[in-house]
Amino acid sequence: PGPAAFPAGGTAPDWIMTPSRRWRLAAPLLALACATLPLRAQDQPDDKFARRAERAAEVLGELVRVPDSAPPDALLRKAECVAVVPGVVQAGLGIGGRVGFGLASCRTASGWSQPSFVGLKGGSIGLQIGGQAADIVLVFLNPNAQRTLSRSTFTLGGNASVAAGPVGRNLAAETDYKAQAEILAWSRSRGLFAGVTLSGTRFHIDGNANRKVYGAALDAHATARDTQGVAWLLTSAGSGAPATVQAFVAALAKHVGPGTR
Repeated sequence: PGPAAFPAGGTAPDWIMTPSRRWRLAAPLLALACATLPLRAQDQPDDKFARRAERAAEVLGELVRVPDSAPPDALLRKAECVAVVPGVVQAGLGIGGRVGFGLASCRTASGWSQPSFVGLKGGSIGLQIGGQAADIVLVFLNPNAQRTLSRSTFTLGGNASVAAGPVGRNLAAETDYKAQAEILAWSRSRGLFAGVTLSGTRFHIDGNANRKVYGAALDAHATARDTQGVAWLLTSAGSGAPATVQAFVAALAKHVGPGTR
């Protein structure tokens, strides 16, 4: 009812919801909603890291799916550490740059380690053209691979030798193919995987992602020599890793083999 519905100087009955009464009732509810919005935002986990782990797990499965184009079993069994970087984006024709993010894990006495988030940055990927995205798999064969990975950054082909990985399960188990290479690399931009040369590419630890996923536990194990706590991750059993990265740990056990040394 409008003002004329009530006597001059009178007030509306209690059952009439005037605009001022509506505001008095709504204001506390609005304030409560505003106060809880930040809490709700914090309670909802950022699942981009889980998606990264899941995608890396999928790439591992796809790597071994077709025997004629998969790495030899003998090489996978020798792997000290494995890094998977899905969707590395390439720009340029013949020369250019690339960037991508993934995960890495090493064998320990208790199975595959807690994964560390990693990234690749650097020059061109072989013959890839334009803006293609490539899935990259790196198999570290050197017994000191965990120590190499614990560095904050290193150059493939510089600090650590890298070679294009062979494909085909018929390769003899006793082969010494690229025996001098510390790291073997495979790439897939379209269709099947193939060996790829990544010399000059920078491999780095994604410290921001590690801190967001592992939190205070990571900081507690950081040292002066290992400010990012990566050595602790790569020597700790993956069974104790957060659920965010468990898909990658499980994929390693299934497709590469038991993580125990």
